[in-house]
Amino acid sequence: MKPLMIGITSRQTEVYGQVACYEIQDYIDYFKAADPGVLCFILPIVSESDAEAFARVLDGLCISGGADIDPAIYGCDKDETTEVYSDGRFDESDLLLLRAFEKAGKPVFGICRGIQLINAAHGGDLIQDIPSLIETEHNQRQMTPPIDDGKTAHTVRLVKGTRMQKLFGSEISVNSYHHQAVNTPASGFTVSAYSSDGIVEAMEKNRILAVQWHPERLLHDPAMVALAGLFLGDCRSVKDAL
Repeated sequence: MKPLMIGITSRQTEVYGQVACYEIQDYIDYFKAADPGVLCFILPIVSESDAEAFARVLDGLCISGGADIDPAIYGCDKDETTEVYSDGRFDESDLLLLRAFEKAGKPVFGICRGIQLINAAHGGDLIQDIPSLIETEHNQRQMTPPIDDGKTAHTVRLVKGTRMQKLFGSEISVNSYHHQAVNTPASGFTVSAYSSDGIVEAMEKNRILAVQWHPERLLHDPAMVALAGLFLGDCRSVKDAL
């Protein structure tokens, strides 16, 4: 059986005063925990033709966490709390990859920023700052007292009949590192999880799964590893069908 090949979007950092692409090892460890044979590739900033080529060769796409999305993507002005990448090509690259993998019929898995970008790309919009709008904190590092990495911050309620609910049951405890979130869900998507204050925590559609939390930071939880397995199972089904 040929190994699955998964692309993971890169993020912006700076090396010697120049823009550089990177990704955190946790994402690779996460997919390896679900399938030790999976091959993970960190994707650079891409052109449209690059995105289409990656979508032909790879079996699935993970849109990883990171900085805020430029609100212009969903038709809004940027407020003072929104911090986008200084190099706007990271937003455009994510969008090109998402569209290319969807067009190719390949599965997509969005994590944190990933669920937000997927929603915006499909016509939904975002809450730009949760604390300002609903006066709750969703970044566990900013909570009082702060909650350590590796621990969970709150529970989410799964929506009956969704793939997420079938995997997790009615409720699960998650971590939380965001100040933005899905506001109006994009047409055609099913919201599959909510937090107690009404924040959208997961969405799904066809071969797209997306969560607002960071499952890759909860490798000790078998349910979180099973979520990676659900995505990789979709990738395997498509690969075997081609």
